[in-house]
Amino acid sequence: MNNTAMNDMVVALLVVVLVISLANLLIGFLLWWRHVGLVARVTRLEVYREQALTHTDVRQVYERLSSMEGQIQTTNRLLQTVQQHLLENE
Repeated sequence: MNNTAMNDMVVALLVVVLVISLANLLIGFLLWWRHVGLVARVTRLEVYREQALTHTDVRQVYERLSSMEGQIQTTNRLLQTVQQHLLENE
């Protein structure tokens, strides 16, 4: 092999190594970027979960609403009775 052919092979090998290195760098950057996006998403989900109502909270709200519903029905019956009484006394 002559010197020119050897130089061409070395240059070709260096170009291949450079292309592979650049490809690895690009893939690494894309994976890092994806990782950063996933970290941000997980952080948002964790904040959402911390602010969400627990099963116990929902049960307490339901019980409170049920209690209020009974009180409203009782008040409504009382008002109807008073209204009926007032209409009868006119």
